[in-house]
Amino acid sequence: MMKKLGFAAALGAAAIISTAASASVKNDVEYLIAQMKSSDCTFVRNGTEYDNLQAAEHLQNKWEYAEDRVASTEMFINEVASKSWFTGRAYQVKCGEETQTSQQWLTERLAEKEKLN
Repeated sequence: MMKKLGFAAALGAAAIISTAASASVKNDVEYLIAQMKSSDCTFVRNGTEYDNLQAAEHLQNKWEYAEDRVASTEMFINEVASKSWFTGRAYQVKCGEETQTSQQWLTERLAEKEKLN
């Protein structure tokens, strides 16, 4: 009986840790989408330019679709937010004269967030 209780307690602790990790990922994703929303950059998806609000809405929709399958913020950036699921083409971000991939831009925003914490 004691072994079963110990196992149940460990399982419960694992569930709490898992939920905390999911909350952390969700917090990071919400932060990244907010950064996109408040950005002055232009976002390029499959050769078409979108403003910050259109890009943030698209990313929010992709997040809502994939949320249950995203295990980490890095997975979100690399698999959800950086390329088209249909064409496989990388998203681009134009800020002034500089153009970089969405993956680079989001990774930089995440690094800035981590410096603040």
